[in-house]
Amino acid sequence: MSNLVVRAAVSDGKGDTAVRTRVLSDRVSRLRVESSAVCGTDVTLHGGGLKKPAVLGHHTIGRVEHLTDGDAVALGIEIGTRVAVEEYVGCGECADCRAGRYRLCPSVDLWTGGERVGMIPADRGSGLHGGNAEYLELSAHHALHPLPEHLTVDEAAWTLPLANAVDWTLDAGGVGPGATAVVIGPGYHGLACVAAAVAGGAESVTVLGLPSDTARLDMARGLGAHAEFSDDTVVERVLGRAGRADAVIDTIGSPQTVATALRLLGRFGVLVLGGLSGGEAALDPGAIVRNLLTVRGVRGRSPGAVRRAVGLLDSRSTRLETVESQHIPLDLVGRTLRAMGSRTGPATPHVVVSPWLSADATTTRPAAEATT
Repeated sequence: MSNLVVRAAVSDGKGDTAVRTRVLSDRVSRLRVESSAVCGTDVTLHGGGLKKPAVLGHHTIGRVEHLTDGDAVALGIEIGTRVAVEEYVGCGECADCRAGRYRLCPSVDLWTGGERVGMIPADRGSGLHGGNAEYLELSAHHALHPLPEHLTVDEAAWTLPLANAVDWTLDAGGVGPGATAVVIGPGYHGLACVAAAVAGGAESVTVLGLPSDTARLDMARGLGAHAEFSDDTVVERVLGRAGRADAVIDTIGSPQTVATALRLLGRFGVLVLGGLSGGEAALDPGAIVRNLLTVRGVRGRSPGAVRRAVGLLDSRSTRLETVESQHIPLDLVGRTLRAMGSRTGPATPHVVVSPWLSADATTTRPAAEATT
């Protein structure tokens, strides 16, 4: 048996991160991490949402480098395969896991105290349970999805946010050919929802944001959407140009955005709630009944949505290659997450931890210019 010394960015959950070395034995399976895209949840966990220090990062792409015999059989995957790793490490035995709904397994359900990749304590096993490290420890219960080799690093890093967007926009929202869709919030998931709606054939896609989101609204336009500042007259402007929406995907989830969404929806419209910014939102029963509206909450994504997202990236039908990517090394994880928490981070929402990037180095580039 040989041990591998691994560099990892360990976050204390109180706003600080330090690069530490961990030891990984050949007695456990491992993934060589290619990238770990930063989600808003990472920012929240870094600022005070962890029970114990952990290696953050739950949108991980990498290559399977070593498998134990048991894990190889359970995972049904070969060494050398490039994969996306979902954050859900289900028990494999409960009713939800047996039905393929492992994202709802009690062991990973955050609402009932469960844990996921990117928040499992660093004092457990190797401690390498998040993507912000050179290697990620794998088990028989990890959910892995093979990726095409030709995808650039940046395209591949969009896999899981795009899968969320497929689940929220195309599946829950029912957006398809000829539909009119509105996305509230031009962040990481908001831009992915725009891309999913456009790839799904929507006739009109509008994204709403604040003046501070100007650069991201420009990115949304590059994806094929109309973009509007969300102010007192935004509903009238959107209705005058595009008419009432078939679906509104609210990635913010504030009382104000929910109220705006209800005013934008047409008859039989669907409000998809994917954001939790805090505060109780009032749902107007009259508007819901009068227009026969559906309100749907979404959490993560289904396995089928991941496969569909991979197909969209493979066909290059999302335009996500037009969105800049900010790559950061392990040494700058803490500084970057703090900046994002104070809204002084990179203009692009596509921030990617690249564990093999040299210390103190950052790169910003359109995904189309990236190389694997």
